[in-house]
Amino acid sequence: KLQPTFACIIGLQFRQLKKCDRFWYESNDPIVRFTEPQLAEIRKVQLSKILCDNLDISGEIQRSALDQPSDFLNPRLSCQSLPSVDVSAWRENAAQGCQIAGRTVPVGDTALPTPCTSCVCTTEGPQCASLRVHDCSQLMREAGRDAILRDEVCAAQCSSLLLSSPGPTLEALEE
Repeated sequence: KLQPTFACIIGLQFRQLKKCDRFWYESNDPIVRFTEPQLAEIRKVQLSKILCDNLDISGEIQRSALDQPSDFLNPRLSCQSLPSVDVSAWRENAAQGCQIAGRTVPVGDTALPTPCTSCVCTTEGPQCASLRVHDCSQLMREAGRDAILRDEVCAAQCSSLLLSSPGPTLEALEE
């Protein structure tokens, strides 16, 4: 058991290691980081499955590979029952583009999934950012009140205009 001070030192060192290692698998560096589907595949793999795939194991291994097997706490499982990595998450989709708001956008192009959000298709997938609204009245004319209300970014920036403008009338809703 570690004492609190030493545990804190180890925790700080590990955090710094993760932060400064550009090849750490959860990096924020857009050049070397994994996509979210790739991270999901990495996170589902267990050491037991890695050992099954790479060693001469008879077909069964305990769920937690480094703990003692136990029928109740750490049962032995078939190697085939352990989750495998789906390598299709690493397939390059640069030629295909990105799916943004239900349409395919080529790499390098921009699309607006909502009136106040812009997405650029990159080789890593869509990168989206909020847009700054300079003229809420013009946005209201171009996109419509309903689209602005559905978009949280627009609604936050144009809240004063939305509160002052009347909503749809009962007659308009019935049409």
